[in-house]
Amino acid sequence: MKFEIVAASEIGTRVADLLAEQLKQKPDSVLGMTTGSSPIKYGIFQEWIRREAEGGLDFAEATFTNPDEWVGIDAEHPESFAAFMQEHLFSQLKTKRKPSHIPNGAAENLLEECGRFDQLLRELGYVDWQLMGLGLNGHIAFIEPADAIPASTYVANIEVDNQLTRSSHFRTPQEVPKQSITIGLEAVMKARSIVLVAAGDNKAEIVEAAFRGPITTRVPATLLQLHPNVTVILDEGSAKRISI
Repeated sequence: MKFEIVAASEIGTRVADLLAEQLKQKPDSVLGMTTGSSPIKYGIFQEWIRREAEGGLDFAEATFTNPDEWVGIDAEHPESFAAFMQEHLFSQLKTKRKPSHIPNGAAENLLEECGRFDQLLRELGYVDWQLMGLGLNGHIAFIEPADAIPASTYVANIEVDNQLTRSSHFRTPQEVPKQSITIGLEAVMKARSIVLVAAGDNKAEIVEAAFRGPITTRVPATLLQLHPNVTVILDEGSAKRISI
């Protein structure tokens, strides 16, 4: 596990540099996305859009995937993760790209949908480069704290605190989905490279627990300590409780 501490204003630039290195080595990479606050707050997607427009990034051969989606809303819903990706990234890229992939949270049979998404990941050869955020409760993707975490894609119950963080995007808190479809541990561990971003003073405690604490499914991010290729991008605020 590699740690980098950069100014919050430089996070977008550093992540774009890492992505550029990945696409240079493997232009047809499978790129795993995240739909948390980090891509927008720290200008990550904006920097990709800028560099692509200037010829610094080429996504023509790449395939985008997302690890999770709300249960109970379709891709056209304005608060779906599919709509988030379309609004903040895909609609602004100029390159003609391969189809992107995200679980279908509106599927009639969620168990079958989980199996379908697992099969898709296998056919893609899993993800080459996965961007991740870090939840305040230690979740990664939408793998929430639990006594046990499935290996395959599954339907996860979303903790109340995480429901509340999303409630502002819906008309009422009652409309916020209580579940999500999310990848399991197999897909996480088979990602060849993971870049995790965690910034801000409010992330310092969970950064310490995730990367310096014992491995436990009650803090899912601790499982990344077992992954062979993780780069953790922090700022001074999020890194203040750990020694690097």
